[in-house]
Amino acid sequence: MNLSKLFFWIKKKQGSLDVSMPSRNFDQKLIKKLQPRVIPSWSQFRYLGSFLTKKEKQIVSGALGVFLLTIATWSTIWFLKNFTIVPANGGEYSEALIGQPKYINPLFSSANDVDGDLTSLIYTGLFKYTNQQKLIPDLASEYTIEEDGKTYDIKLREDIKWSDGEPLTADDVVFTFQTIQDQEVGSPLYSAFQGIAIEQTGDFSVKFVLKEPFAPFLNSLTAGILPQHTWVNIPPSAIRLAKTNIQPVGSGPWKFDKLTKDSSGNINSYTLERNNFYYQKAPYLKTLTFKFYTDFTQAATALKSQDVMAASFLPNDLADKVAGKNFSPYKFELPQYTALFFNSDTASVLKDNDFRLALNLALDKNKILEEALGNKGETINSPILKGALGYNTEINFPGLDTEKTNQILTKTWSKIQPEEYFKTEYEALLKTKQADIEAIKKNTTTPEEEIAAAVKKIEDDVAESIRQEMDPDQSFYRKNKNNEILSISITTVDTSEYQQAALTIAKMWRAMGIKTTIQTIGSNQIVKDILRDRNYEVLLYGEIVGADPDPYPFWHSSQITYPGLNLALFINRTADKLLEDARATTTEKVRAEQYEKFQEILAKEIPAIFLYTPTYNFVASKDIKGIKLEQAFSPSDRFNDLGNWYLKTKRQWSGF
Repeated sequence: MNLSKLFFWIKKKQGSLDVSMPSRNFDQKLIKKLQPRVIPSWSQFRYLGSFLTKKEKQIVSGALGVFLLTIATWSTIWFLKNFTIVPANGGEYSEALIGQPKYINPLFSSANDVDGDLTSLIYTGLFKYTNQQKLIPDLASEYTIEEDGKTYDIKLREDIKWSDGEPLTADDVVFTFQTIQDQEVGSPLYSAFQGIAIEQTGDFSVKFVLKEPFAPFLNSLTAGILPQHTWVNIPPSAIRLAKTNIQPVGSGPWKFDKLTKDSSGNINSYTLERNNFYYQKAPYLKTLTFKFYTDFTQAATALKSQDVMAASFLPNDLADKVAGKNFSPYKFELPQYTALFFNSDTASVLKDNDFRLALNLALDKNKILEEALGNKGETINSPILKGALGYNTEINFPGLDTEKTNQILTKTWSKIQPEEYFKTEYEALLKTKQADIEAIKKNTTTPEEEIAAAVKKIEDDVAESIRQEMDPDQSFYRKNKNNEILSISITTVDTSEYQQAALTIAKMWRAMGIKTTIQTIGSNQIVKDILRDRNYEVLLYGEIVGADPDPYPFWHSSQITYPGLNLALFINRTADKLLEDARATTTEKVRAEQYEKFQEILAKEIPAIFLYTPTYNFVASKDIKGIKLEQAFSPSDRFNDLGNWYLKTKRQWSGF
């Protein structure tokens, strides 16, 4: 480029134009005359193009573009380096739950996962578990345990308010636990606080005095505290009916906002909003909306259609189908197990210990785990899980042994072919219809051919009903000397996992000549229709052990009736004493020894067959950030770190 041509017009010479330079046009001369200076003004730059050739213009434009791009690039790099992405407040989270909320109340919520989820968000206890499952004070600020292990002095934080603005004091704590202790209330927590004295020692301090030392007692104090001012005027017998069970006042990070119902009165959705009186860091999310479905398939469909952002739990097959580009599965193991619980009150054959052993020896647990969960879990032989306090490694648990199963069964139950089974069942069932047949035959006004046709129809219906229930793959059956057919019924929840497990178990028992039927119940009906009255012969079901491995709630004889969780109706005085002593000791070694002896009794008595411990599947949209699921003792523990979940982000100067 000829620079003399570009800058000749800004040179000074005696205050006049240098006539030795060529002049292109009058405009150039005028510009030079107006402001003869070395550096052009901004207004003069507008005429720069008049002095450049086409090629020079391209060079200048390119250089300017490179310069601006360089500035923009370095500015962006500097911005990204010094302004990091951080969570921002806001965002509406939604989740699918299976079932219906009934008691959003810490006194009753342990019996229903939906209630447990919502209660954990609205209420807080004296203590809580962190995301790493470490027990720390929550409403409590400090505590001491006397040397005898029976007296617990607890001081409360003094800055806590209920979601309605009222202060939380020791009055509320005493009221909560005294209400639990009222047998008329019917709380599942009743047995855990039976015989414990609760005393208010100040406006913000309480004392618990136990009759005997109880190792897991602090874990019991994770139960949510109730506001006395909203419950005190409700009679104990009416607490379950109170509206406050659905529209509660709590002290947790979330509070009730609204709910919607369908025409039948079922709750469709339940929304929580931030509790502005919460005493710790406020969550990022603005609202939580829970939508309720009758089964897992509906929940998975709602997730795929983005009606919700997450599903509380999905069986493995549905979780695998949903997870992908838009959703992430979060898998973790809970301290829970799936087992076959025997109820000898409804099936007398189960009173025979040898028969229970035969049922156990007939099962290939690895095959059951493969069919039910695709091997996403671990087979077990005890309710004390591996790694838990007191797990007994010395017991030689029997494995699959179909030959021994046959030997045991043949002592009492002889093999018969399907044809003989049909004949035996046909004759037995036809006897129950004799009254109907006799009534038809006594009708003298009916022609004989019609009577014969009616009787034949009854006989045909009986025959058809037996054919329908016979499994074509069962090659033989068994009967005893009284011509009674060996049969058993499995009751379970209608999830794909349990249904597949039940089918696999039934196939194995049928191969031993045991007539096996399966009854499936909706997950939202299992408590009312089955568990409440112990209405089953063999129950295929899961139990969540919880934070402490204490088997007392599941195996002590005091828990055989609802809402107790002794689903096998197991009664053994020696086992009871071991569980009571384990609760009383403060020494882990002694406690572990009691649990080891307890497992020896279970292995001998076989009140249940322990199958596997599964993997828990929580599925959530990838739009939700901050989810960290490390350990969990119950499904609601997925919310332990909910305060750090977020949907919105912002840029923040790194120095902040």
